[in-house]
Amino acid sequence: MRVFITGANGYIGSSLCRTLLAEGWEVHGLVRATSDLHNLEGLPVRLQTGDLRDPASFAIPDGTTHVIHLASIVSDTADDATCRDNIYRLAVNLAAKLDALPRPLQRLLYISTALVLGYNGENISEQHRGESAMFLPYTRYKAKTEEFFQELRRTRGLPLVILRPGDVYGPYDRVSCAQLLKGCERRLPLIVGRGHCRFGFCYIDNLCQAVRLALTRPGIEGRAYTVTNGVLPTWGEFFAGLQRRMHYRQRLRLPVWAGYALAGVLRGVQWLFPRFVPEVNYYRIRRITTGTSYDISQTIAELGYRPDDRIERQIDQIVAWYEREKENGFIT
Repeated sequence: MRVFITGANGYIGSSLCRTLLAEGWEVHGLVRATSDLHNLEGLPVRLQTGDLRDPASFAIPDGTTHVIHLASIVSDTADDATCRDNIYRLAVNLAAKLDALPRPLQRLLYISTALVLGYNGENISEQHRGESAMFLPYTRYKAKTEEFFQELRRTRGLPLVILRPGDVYGPYDRVSCAQLLKGCERRLPLIVGRGHCRFGFCYIDNLCQAVRLALTRPGIEGRAYTVTNGVLPTWGEFFAGLQRRMHYRQRLRLPVWAGYALAGVLRGVQWLFPRFVPEVNYYRIRRITTGTSYDISQTIAELGYRPDDRIERQIDQIVAWYEREKENGFIT
């Protein structure tokens, strides 16, 4: 079983490499010439240097049986053109390479996002959608990419399966977890309001389990599965857990109105200095002050997915990774 992973050096990609190597897969990964390969150190991944923005720069290895498409910008602040070029266009270019394969794939697994179903709602699903997040270019182009691949499935028989993870956290996450833990060290007030709202927490190992199952389960082509933990924490529980392990207790909760006020001030700064990227915006405040949960019953029933809900252990693993990275000088 030979799998080709785009974006293999990233947080999710490198975690999938570990999981699939342990399962006995032959793992090939596409990385850019400028990619940071630290997350892949010591792993027998067969790397290919290339760029999905330039299809001529790479080739899918001969004998590839499965492809996992991960490469994508992940940002709630990126503009329309950036998301089009770094989400949708990448998929179009990958599809052109798939067409040139001498033998058909057994499975193309596309990692999308649960946000295509919305947020701020309970048990969100295809039939029961939440508040739309299509105002974000990131969400719009993830949805457009799903539609593109589904059309190829209908017209060309592409063996497509889509996974829609919620908010993915875990070790090796430099974008979110590392920044949150730096905030704990700086004694920043992560918890806004009462912190009582639950959210679609997806521990990285749970996503890797779902990927492993979705790669080989027969008869699921064309399906899309949402992936989160089974028992969801509140934002307050998650943030407080990180804070405790960083020896910090947030005694004062930032009022919700103050969070929105801060977002407004930072938006004004960005208007004056366009290159400034604020750490707080209206959308992020709304996300952590409204409740969101997704219906994963189909994922459990059809994939045999069994999420690990040991949140305290999962937080411990995140912090342990962060402390190792700091000790070794990879996080400053």
